[in-house]
Amino acid sequence: MHGAAPFRGVTTSGWTLDDQGRAQSKSLGNVVDPVDIAKRLGGEIVRLWVASVDFREDVVGTEALMERIGENYKKIRNTFRYVLSNLDGFDPARDAVPFDEMQPLDQYMLLRTEEFAKEVRQWYEEMVFHRVYHRLNDFCVVDLSAIYFSILKDRLYTAAPKSLARRSAQTAIWRIGEALVRLVAPIMTFTADEIWQYLPHVEGRSESVHLELFPKAGEITGTVRDAAHVATIVADWDNLFEIREEVLKALEAVRQDKTINDSLEAKVTITAPKETFELLNKYRKHLNAFFVVSATDVLEGGALSVKAERAPGQKCERCWNYSTHVGEDKVYPTVCERCSATLAEIERG
Repeated sequence: MHGAAPFRGVTTSGWTLDDQGRAQSKSLGNVVDPVDIAKRLGGEIVRLWVASVDFREDVVGTEALMERIGENYKKIRNTFRYVLSNLDGFDPARDAVPFDEMQPLDQYMLLRTEEFAKEVRQWYEEMVFHRVYHRLNDFCVVDLSAIYFSILKDRLYTAAPKSLARRSAQTAIWRIGEALVRLVAPIMTFTADEIWQYLPHVEGRSESVHLELFPKAGEITGTVRDAAHVATIVADWDNLFEIREEVLKALEAVRQDKTINDSLEAKVTITAPKETFELLNKYRKHLNAFFVVSATDVLEGGALSVKAERAPGQKCERCWNYSTHVGEDKVYPTVCERCSATLAEIERG
């Protein structure tokens, strides 16, 4: 391991390793033993702990730290569980949507995943595994679970099974899952191989994830015919996510004053300067799902401002959005106009 500092001075709450690698107990009866941790929490937790610390400096290990690593492991595993649970019946050869035909948010997240994979590959090459661990944890827990998956729920759960909207979402999470499982394989050895067995079968794939290579540029998105459009997608959605932060603040304010209990009970009105107004108008049909609200109005005006209030209409019993059109369809009197069209599509299919 060229250029690495000597592995010494390693400290835990109960033991150290001296220069010869011999264990030195600091206080009998107060020892954090990796073997014991592996027996109680699992070997994956020890591997993740090793990956989470910078081996070039004194390495700290405590019971509390091990438990925190264990919690993070569960969150990462839950990210994969969400991916797998929404790919039932999805056959990439039959159902995958080409990048240029996917919904813009799905395109954006694949581009973000490609950027993430590039960083991780570089850190593996440099053997800075702690950066891999921390970025992986952040990407799974925040970028995917807290943001992207929460936005996708409406599309995955309420769109017609074979609709382009749902297939686009499934294509995105399948490609993200395929990339992630290869990237975590060195530090989540058994978990990654288990996940690999449950991902949709692709012709020519290896029996084990450990026989695969890290994903390279272009593999995550697939073929991109309109390469010039990629920069526009990234710029647009970077800006939209900044606007989303302002929307979330407005929603939190009306949640705090008990106007709403859940964001789907809300309608937001965004007033924005010309350039921002045009951006929002460009993606208007995606805004309700993106903000996780029932209605969105966009007005052109001065500085950016967001008003949140209770959405008009009744709650759709299928998608839980509020609409003034619930009850208009006599065949499906308890659902909104969007779900009514979806149910009709499902029946035809």
